Amino acid sequence: MSRKIELEYELKTRSGSAVWTLISTPVGLKKWLADDVFFEENVATFVWGDPLREHETHTAIVMEMVKNSHIRLCWDDSDDDSYWEIRMFHSEIAGNYHLGITDFAEDGEAEDLVRIWNQNIDRLHRITGV
Repeated sequence: MSRKIELEYELKTRSGSAVWTLISTPVGLKKWLADDVFFEENVATFVWGDPLREHETHTAIVMEMVKNSHIRLCWDDSDDDSYWEIRMFHSEIAGNYHLGITDFAEDGEAEDLVRIWNQNIDRLHRITGV
């Protein structure tokens, strides 16, 4: 059974267009989420590792994409109703943007999933300064 995980991360930017590019385009996602990303129609392909050597490839269906709001995907090998979503929103108090992550973990895998998202966000901060 899957358990819903919801995470929130503050970004160091006031630029909504920069955040949208980071979460909705292959160029943006490649900076922090995977080593390579391709979009074809409503299918996103994510590659981790060296494509010429050892690597892992997964594809996801883009279920919903609302400009300057969120992108929702479902791994194509998922056999339940789980999805993962990256949502951007603006904090009126600090003026910065935040990312809201929704994902699903199997029993006993929630800590690993949170660790992976934390590592991805750390990579986002390091590489982009956002």
